[in-house]
Amino acid sequence: MKSTSPIKEHFAFRKLYYGLRRIYYGMRKRYYSIILQHEGNLKIFGRVIIAKPENIEIGKNVSLNEGVHLNARGKIKIGSNVHISTYVVINTGALILDHDENVDRVHTSQEVVIEDNVWIATGAIINPGVSIGENSVVGAGAVVTRDIPSNSVVGGVPARVIRKLSS
Repeated sequence: MKSTSPIKEHFAFRKLYYGLRRIYYGMRKRYYSIILQHEGNLKIFGRVIIAKPENIEIGKNVSLNEGVHLNARGKIKIGSNVHISTYVVINTGALILDHDENVDRVHTSQEVVIEDNVWIATGAIINPGVSIGENSVVGAGAVVTRDIPSNSVVGGVPARVIRKLSS
């Protein structure tokens, strides 16, 4: 009886694992591109998590990269020519902290609007109720807690305008 080496078994398992993973994420991308309301040319790269895709509207030429998490408890509107980099979180739900202690946690949701020609860099967090104006850039790791005016570069925790862009 011929036995296979542990190394060959390891690589065979890895090949099977990554093959199945590729099929799964391919099917998930197709599902999202069918179920999401988008105007065309939606690009989804890698593992993207979308909660409540029926609450999301997407314009033309939008890309969602690896690890993006869209929590659409409330509405999310994404304009055209928007690039959302890796591991960005866009959250429409929040917890109300000042309520009666005898009542269970109270959740709320607020709309997030991202206008045209926006780039959101790696690891940014967009909080509920925020609007990001057109032609804006959100820096890596920024936490956006309030509206961003058009033609702005923002960064930091919490995000603040670093400079204005010429229109």
